[in-house]
Amino acid sequence: MARRTPASDLLPRPRPEISPGRGRRRRSRALAQVACLALLVAGCAGQRNRAAERAKVAEKHYEIAVGSFHSGLFEDAKIQLRQALDADPDHAPSHYLQGVLLLNQGKSILDALETEQCLTDEAARLQRERAMELHRQAYEAFKKAAGEFGPDDPGLGRAYNSMAVVSLRVHQVDRAITEARKALESKFYNERYSALANLGWAFYFKGDYVQAMTELRQAVLLNPDYCVGHYRLAQVYMDSDLPDKAWEAVQMVLGNERCPIQDAHRLAGVASMRIGLADEAGQALQSCIALAPRSCLASDCEQLLRSGGSKVASAQAPAP
Repeated sequence: MARRTPASDLLPRPRPEISPGRGRRRRSRALAQVACLALLVAGCAGQRNRAAERAKVAEKHYEIAVGSFHSGLFEDAKIQLRQALDADPDHAPSHYLQGVLLLNQGKSILDALETEQCLTDEAARLQRERAMELHRQAYEAFKKAAGEFGPDDPGLGRAYNSMAVVSLRVHQVDRAITEARKALESKFYNERYSALANLGWAFYFKGDYVQAMTELRQAVLLNPDYCVGHYRLAQVYMDSDLPDKAWEAVQMVLGNERCPIQDAHRLAGVASMRIGLADEAGQALQSCIALAPRSCLASDCEQLLRSGGSKVASAQAPAP
């Protein structure tokens, strides 16, 4: 037989008596907790509002900096970027543009030493060191930008590709390969041809001409007007003992007025000598000299002209 539940168990149990003082204390603690939570929410909202305001100020200075940059007012651009980063130290576009300014400043020093005149004295050595230091600062700015750009921001690919550019300039070839590949992995990066060209150029300086050729061919396939890609591909062809292909590729540079690459003219002269086009070789080397008569490359082209092709075999691309 089932056990009956006692009637007393079905009745509501009496609640323990709570003293009025104890109840008031509980209510006070609950109200205090609610008040703290309200203050926390208000504080978080205030922080978000302040962060949004700082980002807005940074963006305003950044936009002015971009305008100054495109107008050639580089010092004003630097001032605006400092103000942008003072407002928001994590503003990725400002870090990126700061890197571009530093890279261009370093490149200008090297151009003055090697293109405007070929200087090799002690003062020139110190200036080259200064240029390399500017490149390293540019790298850090690009690296900071890459860390702040979101995964869906096209700027992420640009930042990684710019890091690869600097890595090539400071002879960090393996690092350049890694960074160019990261740029290519960025799904919204639109200038893939540039990253492919940097990847191929890094493989070239590692001595892997097959892989270099593969990446550079893909670069010019994506952008047939990319003269840097054609020039680099021509150099790889030349060092792969394919002077006919080198000569053909370099014509894509010489025939484009928007591609004033002096070394492409040297390369055209070398390729012409290899395939027996003496007149074309002389014309290309003369144009190499005429583009920047006091440059280091002009000296190389003059030596090639005087040698009549005897030094062609060692006429490789300059170091990155």
